[in-house]
Amino acid sequence: MLKPQKVGLACAALLLLATMCQMVLQSPYGLYNGARLMPSFALARGVNYYVLLPRGGPLYTSVYPPMVAIVYLPATLFRTPNGAILAGSVITVVLCFSAVAFLHLAQLKGARGAVDGLAFLTAGFLMCFLPPLAYSCFNIHADGPGLAFGAVACGALYAGWAEKWRIALPVSALSAVLAVFCKQMFLAVPIALLVWVLTVGGRKVAGRYLLWLTASGVFATAAAVAVWGPESLFHCLIWVPGHHPLKEASLILSCIKSARQFIQLTLPVLFLVLAAAIYFAQRELIREGRWRTLLANRCVPPLLVGIAEIPFSILGNSKVGGDYNAYSFSLFFLTCGVTLMLADLWHGAKAAPTRHLALSVLLAMVLPLAAYETTAAHHIPSEVRGLSQSEHQVVFAYLKQHSGKAYFPWYPLAHLYAEGQFRHFIWGLVDRWMAGEQVSMTEFRAYIPPDPEVIVFAGSDDQAPRVVGFDLMKFLPEYSRSVNDPDLHGWIEYAKALQ
Repeated sequence: MLKPQKVGLACAALLLLATMCQMVLQSPYGLYNGARLMPSFALARGVNYYVLLPRGGPLYTSVYPPMVAIVYLPATLFRTPNGAILAGSVITVVLCFSAVAFLHLAQLKGARGAVDGLAFLTAGFLMCFLPPLAYSCFNIHADGPGLAFGAVACGALYAGWAEKWRIALPVSALSAVLAVFCKQMFLAVPIALLVWVLTVGGRKVAGRYLLWLTASGVFATAAAVAVWGPESLFHCLIWVPGHHPLKEASLILSCIKSARQFIQLTLPVLFLVLAAAIYFAQRELIREGRWRTLLANRCVPPLLVGIAEIPFSILGNSKVGGDYNAYSFSLFFLTCGVTLMLADLWHGAKAAPTRHLALSVLLAMVLPLAAYETTAAHHIPSEVRGLSQSEHQVVFAYLKQHSGKAYFPWYPLAHLYAEGQFRHFIWGLVDRWMAGEQVSMTEFRAYIPPDPEVIVFAGSDDQAPRVVGFDLMKFLPEYSRSVNDPDLHGWIEYAKALQ
């Protein structure tokens, strides 16, 4: 006979799966998801996307290291924009949730219990509910793969301590380096983990870990330089983002505003982290100086990484173009650390009241989150039916009928599928403009349709020709006449002025 707790966990797992499916089905409606696959398509077809000007090339958001393009390569095998975007979203979800499962279920000293499954489900529902995590763990972005590699780096280290796993240090080091090669903001991952190894394992083990980090970093850098060249990588990954402006007049003001939003969007997890810090600060282990025993718990590496990533999260949001997904750099690891801590508290507590407290906190988190998602399965059929009306698919269908006759600056993926051509993405132009780099008329015209009849934008503010002060139409001044095509009802279209 099944135990009630197992039935409850199974029901919660099915609800989480339904929620994940619904959120994946929403990915084709994400404005940026198609364009973020363009580096992968460029890599698959031998097109350089780390573009130097005036040498020229199709401009995309190429300010992230090359691991992102590699991770999403399987999405290039699909035959429609919707198929590619759905595949990309599934890749993100599989990476993130597998890494979280590894942290919670694959590195225990003893047998797994229902509380470990509950901790994993709690983390999963938080990933669906908290906006920064939902953004990074379900969309196509550098964040998702970076978070997954960072989580594996944390989990591999603890697995090495618990099970004497011989390859723990190289696996963790390689994963930490790959996280950085997904996004520069994950630089805190190898640094924080090296500090943890030094504290818990001593200088000898830390020296070996540093050696593995160095070897992994040198190998990955050499491979990237051999493929793309040092000049292109430095320019796109360091120079361009380094010259992007701040959102406010000063760095301090920008960081204060970003920090306030960070607190607002991460408050439930921050509250638990602070409560745990106060609770453990009062324990005998701390008062007696046996803090190293406390630091050896499996929840400490992700918590330490999460704390180290807080400045990177705040700084990432403080620049123009930064969004709330930047907070996931820290929030993801803090969330996993908190749920792991509660599970470990239940496993390690000798007193029944302490075990009851840990279980109560987990249940108090997961029950309202699960209740919030109860309608997820009901919405899946309507999400499936609506896929044919996603903007990427609408643009793809239009371009198939009017190949070379229109330019959609926000939809380079639809252009590639319909016309077989790489076209500029508007944010690729914006990135260069914000950094103070001028794109010539010749470089711009080289990667749009020759003499298009219309320039088309979807009817929303996010897709207007003017973005953060950059006006795309300055490259197309002759397209000043507003027109309406019945096939693009509700879209904003510009044609050439009548002579």
